[in-house]
Amino acid sequence: MKNGLYWFEHDLRISDNPALTQLARSVDSLVCVYCFSVADIRETYFTHEPLGPHRYRFLHEAIAELRQSLAQYHVELVVLYGEPVDVISKFITDNDITHVAKHYHTGYRENERLTLLKAKHTDVKFSEANAYTLYNLADLPMSLAELPDVFTPFRKKVEKQSTPRKPISAPSYLPATLDDKKAVYQTLDAANMAALPSVSPVFENSIAKKLVGGEKAAQAQMAYYTFTSNALAQYKVTRNGLDGWDFSSKLSAWLATGCISPRQVLAEITRYEQEVVANDSTYWLFFELLWREFFQWHALKVGYELYVYAGVQQQAPFNKHMVKVHQQWVNGTTPYPIINACMNQLRETGFMSNRGRQLVASCYVHELGQDWRYGAAYFQSMLIDYDPASNYGNWQYLAGVGCDPRGHRQFNLQKQADTYDPKGEFIAQWT
Repeated sequence: MKNGLYWFEHDLRISDNPALTQLARSVDSLVCVYCFSVADIRETYFTHEPLGPHRYRFLHEAIAELRQSLAQYHVELVVLYGEPVDVISKFITDNDITHVAKHYHTGYRENERLTLLKAKHTDVKFSEANAYTLYNLADLPMSLAELPDVFTPFRKKVEKQSTPRKPISAPSYLPATLDDKKAVYQTLDAANMAALPSVSPVFENSIAKKLVGGEKAAQAQMAYYTFTSNALAQYKVTRNGLDGWDFSSKLSAWLATGCISPRQVLAEITRYEQEVVANDSTYWLFFELLWREFFQWHALKVGYELYVYAGVQQQAPFNKHMVKVHQQWVNGTTPYPIINACMNQLRETGFMSNRGRQLVASCYVHELGQDWRYGAAYFQSMLIDYDPASNYGNWQYLAGVGCDPRGHRQFNLQKQADTYDPKGEFIAQWT
């Protein structure tokens, strides 16, 4: 009897999930797990717990929908809670698992956990497949060691020489969970769900209420942004907005949790270009996907250096952590109104625009003179769309220790406010 275990992590969907589809062809029975790490919820890093209330709520919603989708295949999804390697290892042993599959990921800690799990179970067949990035590593026109340290040469080479992978459909069949195991799994799941902290209610805010976890919500937003609203056709013009729904795609939260894949997003962009219009704006959303792509492979290349103070430049800045100043930034009580508005928006909704993120990170490092790692840790805790590669890659970039050859990127905050909030409406809304 070949008993399969699928470990969901950053791929909370069934469609375009090649690792799940491939495992289904190799086993007689299947059970799926998602593991909440106790360290993410109970411990603090740089004064903040890694998994804050907004992303925690979004994950619960995505998992609930995924559970329903798998149930249609007669497959159980079990939520585990603890140290992931330990609790998944115990699950493998207790349930005579012979095959384990997981989606491919570029994160240092994600790969470390998988390596440790493999070492504990040398008799189990492990497999991976990738749909977290547009390209597989073998598709890139350079080796990982040759990956450019800055974005533009990476983009130019990839655009000319590589073809993105196309998404695959949801599997028509998944082997059902064994009947004699279902009650055991359901009891374990209920116990773990009861042990988890409760989910905080959503604030009465349009952005937060629209950011609902799950594959269906992701597909609905993709359809809305393209063919329903035609907002994609104006993206390059509107993308620097600070508040509202239509100025950007809002897909980053669903991409980060894997409720939708970048390959699915690109496929819809391409279809929109073929059926409606192809212009600078439609290209620019693909351009943003390439930025995401660059940070993913950059993260794989540099490994743990993505998290260290001196960054990939190996040149530590002279900033330091000052608790009072950090709290002023977190609480939106700095001397800079545009920063305060952005930070209040983030705290209440779990969302901040790309323009806002650049401004508050620049202010944190330059005007406030803070250790960038504390700012990155706060973003990790609060952002619904937290992705390790993009978050820490961008923070290093703004701090001058990352993949920016200029090494110093500081914004004129008053000029930025005058440009992007000329009437002061955003500041008035969030202060």
